[in-house]
Amino acid sequence: MKKAEGNIQEKYEPGPCCYLPARYVLTLLLFWAMSLEFAHRVCMSVTIVAMVNHTTFIQGNDSQVEDKSCPEPWIGNTTTPDPPGEYIWSPSIQGLILGAYFYGFVCTQLVGGRLAEVAGGKWPLGLSILFGSLLTFLTPIAADLGVAAIVLVRVAMGLIHGVCLPTAFAMFAHWAPVEERSTLLALCIMGDHVGTVLSMPLAGYLCENGFAGGWPSVFYVLGILGCIWFIFWCCLAYSKPADHPRISKGEIDYILKGQIQIGVYQKLPVPWKQILCSPPVWSIAIVTFCAAWGHTTLLTKLPTYLELVLHVPIQKNGVVNSLIYVCICITLFLSGFASDYLRSKKNFNPTTVRKGFQLIAMMGPAITTALIPVVGCDKNSVIALLTLAMAFLGFCGGGHVSIAVEMAPHYTATIFGLVSGIGCTAGIFSPLLAGLLLDNAHASIEQWRLVFYISSGFYMFGGIIFVLWASAERQSWAYRPTMPDLLKIHNTGKESDLFINKVDFERSFTYGTIG
Repeated sequence: MKKAEGNIQEKYEPGPCCYLPARYVLTLLLFWAMSLEFAHRVCMSVTIVAMVNHTTFIQGNDSQVEDKSCPEPWIGNTTTPDPPGEYIWSPSIQGLILGAYFYGFVCTQLVGGRLAEVAGGKWPLGLSILFGSLLTFLTPIAADLGVAAIVLVRVAMGLIHGVCLPTAFAMFAHWAPVEERSTLLALCIMGDHVGTVLSMPLAGYLCENGFAGGWPSVFYVLGILGCIWFIFWCCLAYSKPADHPRISKGEIDYILKGQIQIGVYQKLPVPWKQILCSPPVWSIAIVTFCAAWGHTTLLTKLPTYLELVLHVPIQKNGVVNSLIYVCICITLFLSGFASDYLRSKKNFNPTTVRKGFQLIAMMGPAITTALIPVVGCDKNSVIALLTLAMAFLGFCGGGHVSIAVEMAPHYTATIFGLVSGIGCTAGIFSPLLAGLLLDNAHASIEQWRLVFYISSGFYMFGGIIFVLWASAERQSWAYRPTMPDLLKIHNTGKESDLFINKVDFERSFTYGTIG
């Protein structure tokens, strides 16, 4: 064992120190990666407004929706209406295209999480963003080929991007100190929404003023940005602190302080039966699904709602969308920081903290979304309610976002991949259902009312289930095996893969387990 400890010390011998701590460099790169992944995902929601000839459907449905639509404002001669798009896609076809991403995204969540646990996260995540960027670049060509081609590209993009977030969580299991865990994870998740905030106004601007015919330039620009990110990732990112050539010993000690080491244990079999029968795990899956339903409905259909119902021009449409998502970025970060403070400085019970923040994150949007149909065609009130809904949803940064790391640190990415895969099925069904409800009256307030009420119901249901079932306590099936079992595994692999700190080593002889 002394030999193993000596190897640990040797492996963690620092190189030249970084001016910016290595964990923050990784966090910034992951933040950028999540921004790109979400930008690739959501840009279609804005560009599809410019791609589709909506006039065809409005003319075909005038008799059905004339008395149930918001009146179009008088604009005189000062504004030129947006030109109609070139593709004749019905609302249900648009729902299919917008949801196609999630058909692939669902399938690789679990695979990506487990792959990152076993093989490291650097290359799975890096190649995911690179290949996703190349597919984004090819999207305009696929649109010209037809609906089947663009659906296929979006499914493939979802398959590739599905490994991103579980891999990021697996990397943070190695890199995030206990005192900073919620904050760093919230920053990573915040990257998703920053991607939305930046890409939506960019897409709105390029649709009107971009090169290559307008909307195609959106995909070209985002594809190029992803390739640039990949260069930085290759040079600066590492799967574990032990792999980093320039990290300081002081930073390694700080990261490992109080952290449960997981190097060898990730290679052990996953207790699938216990995970699948665990109410706390299912509480995360259900709340993820319910939050994703409401969030995806807005993400995919809000630009269309603003354009066709509230008559907001496409460029202003993108700006309004981005302002709405700015709020979730702010509350994500603040709630993650606040939850860390309440736990580490005020010694609040972890489960109480997680449930409290998540309850706000679900009930707030449930109420504000249900009020949107009440205010009708009042643009300012609708935008204010949508902004409040996203601001409340950001409180999940102190809720379910970090809870998997606490309840089963050895299986964080596996559990996250499982619950995220279940949750992301909402991305398939919510735009499809919205498309079906709006097929014959896609500018009708009455039909949109149903869309908002359904989202509100899901928010409320998810919040109730999380409060009843969730737990931030470490689960009984998530403890390490006995020391003899660990040494047996260790002897079959590389000695340097065994990371055991002094506290865990002594505890193993006293209690028979580590962690």
